[in-house]
Amino acid sequence: MLKKSGTTVALVGVPKMFDHSVKVEWNNQSVPWWNECCAMVLEVFGLPGNRFMYHPHEDYMVFKFKTEKDADLCRILLSERL
Repeated sequence: MLKKSGTTVALVGVPKMFDHSVKVEWNNQSVPWWNECCAMVLEVFGLPGNRFMYHPHEDYMVFKFKTEKDADLCRILLSERL
């Protein structure tokens, strides 16, 4: 859930330790395209909760990682899709 305070938008219910984000835009992609993106992330980082969390939105999805290293690895993994 998003909570807006002034000009700052925070994800409510997300632990502070998940503060390295990777944003993937939908860009009118097909369902198989998006399934492949999620499968790639799950194969490398495992299930959400340990190393990352995700938050789907109408136009994009945000993957939030505990470490900058994992966020950078995800950017490389999905580089052709970002």
